Amino acid sequence: MVPIILAAGASTRMGAPKALCDFDGRSCLQLALGTCREAGLARPIVVLGFWAAEIRARVRVEAVTVRLNDLAHHGQTSSLQVGLQALPARAQAFLLYPVDFPLLTAEDLRPLLAAWRTRRHYQRIFIPSHAQRRGHPVLFDATLRGTFLALDVAAPARTVVDARADEIVYVEHDTPYVLMDMDTPEDYARCLTEFRLRTMRAHGGDRRPLGGE
Repeated sequence: MVPIILAAGASTRMGAPKALCDFDGRSCLQLALGTCREAGLARPIVVLGFWAAEIRARVRVEAVTVRLNDLAHHGQTSSLQVGLQALPARAQAFLLYPVDFPLLTAEDLRPLLAAWRTRRHYQRIFIPSHAQRRGHPVLFDATLRGTFLALDVAAPARTVVDARADEIVYVEHDTPYVLMDMDTPEDYARCLTEFRLRTMRAHGGDRRPLGGE
């Protein structure tokens, strides 16, 4: 299972690279890499674009495969295609993992991996969900690699998903973390608050209900 971490966006609404948003000493990209490592995934592929120099300067990426997307202004599909070009031939599946989901942990990935291991032959797309809403990261069978590479660079990746409703498995999550991404400073503040509350709960402190969506 190869994670493809997409960190190439311009972060226009955030005003700073989302990959470098700080969570008490760890950047968003570091959190994503740590989650993949703790879940026992293969060597991650990290796709950079805008802010690449700043990210390389502040995050150690020696243990990952880094690719630069010169077409990042076209959006997420262009970054996914760059990542897929680096996908090892032996890979059986890949994880589309946007970098701006800082609350994801290995526990959020394990249900996806379990669903993949027990899949039926026609099931090729595994989507985490919460309260009947689609989240991230999404797990794809590697046989869909060519389909994504054939997409027009301006077409959204969901084009592939929407055309294959009978191949989708929705994996329900009890927590909203699979939905909580960051596009604005307000989103960042909300995620940082929940990150700190979760840390306190883990240490037996604050036991208030989960925030978020």
